[in-house]
Amino acid sequence: MATRKIDSGYEGEVVDDFHIPPSGIEETDRALFDLFDKRLSFQVKIKDQSTKVPVVFSTGERFALTRRKKSIRDRNNALILPIISIHRTSIDTSPSQGGYGTAISFRDQQSYVVRKRLDPKDRNYQKIINKLGIKNQKNVSSRANFARSDIFPGNIAKSGYLASRRNLNNLSLEDDPKGNLLRNDIGNNIFEIITLPYPVFMMISYEVIFWTQYMQQMNQMIEILFSQHDGQDHAFQIESKSGHKYTAFIKSPLANQDNFAEFANDERVIKYSFTINIPSYLLAPVHEGQALPFRKFYSAPQIEFGYKQVSTQVIVDEGNPGRVIDTNKFILNDVENFNNKGQTPSMRGQGDERLREVIQDPFTGAEETKYVKVITSHQRSGETVASSRIVVNLQTTLDTASD
Repeated sequence: MATRKIDSGYEGEVVDDFHIPPSGIEETDRALFDLFDKRLSFQVKIKDQSTKVPVVFSTGERFALTRRKKSIRDRNNALILPIISIHRTSIDTSPSQGGYGTAISFRDQQSYVVRKRLDPKDRNYQKIINKLGIKNQKNVSSRANFARSDIFPGNIAKSGYLASRRNLNNLSLEDDPKGNLLRNDIGNNIFEIITLPYPVFMMISYEVIFWTQYMQQMNQMIEILFSQHDGQDHAFQIESKSGHKYTAFIKSPLANQDNFAEFANDERVIKYSFTINIPSYLLAPVHEGQALPFRKFYSAPQIEFGYKQVSTQVIVDEGNPGRVIDTNKFILNDVENFNNKGQTPSMRGQGDERLREVIQDPFTGAEETKYVKVITSHQRSGETVASSRIVVNLQTTLDTASD
């Protein structure tokens, strides 16, 4: 059974002028913190004054205090209550996504297409095809720009003019019946397609703890939490500062962890904890030393299909499985131009294939085998070449590529 490699999404040319805000662990942390600190606006009444409940993201020593039943104090050993602490407990990247499940955690897909725009090369292409049928412009192809008509529909462009034998609007003898030369006509264009690697889906779990000194304050905070759910589920839709949206699910029950049993020796602390699960995703991360996630590809407005015939063996150098490079091929790279295979690069209109040709020494009769480039007989030049390099063009068709 044949296997197929799934690309990583980092293949292709890097995009330098495109960026979207990333989504990841830190963005999810900040979105949840902003939910409790800004959006829900927890306030309690202390000595007849409305006071905002501070929110902390527990790390280090702060987390060690929240795990124990000891109260949180400031540098002067004063009790800091009420307070809300948030701590990230786990990250689950399995398909079950912490029990919530997802059908798209793994997919046979390379990447997401996030942008399709006109490529800078399209400007020159439009000058050649002359989509709008412009007749009197030097830098736009038209019949009037041919200097001679020895070959239909013309040959040899006028000096300083652009001409092409493509059978498109550039050869049309009629004006555009619409008359609107400034309209947006998108279709036969060269597009730049920008992609991102497929995101990594994960379930991030948090432990949220409400700390108060009085039961009335705790009741107020719990009621504020439950009265502002988005929709009918016990969940909130949260959003990062860069615009990525997530759903925060509150997992019941809220566990009571007060210290009433030790109330005789310690200050009274009322503590309720609960879990929040957020299905999140890792999208377009950009870190030091890592490759940029943005890649671009180009569309082909026209695809050429051709059938050619030769009278000798055709060789195509596809490299070797181990990618071993023959350094002897690059000895003259200081004076000659070579590609990454150690071959002289092909000119415009030539392929990478080579034709096998046997040359016989007329004096010694010794034969030598060489692999040479293609020489195509061209009727327009009026030349005839007798060689095994001759390629007969049986048929060529140009088809317009569909989107």
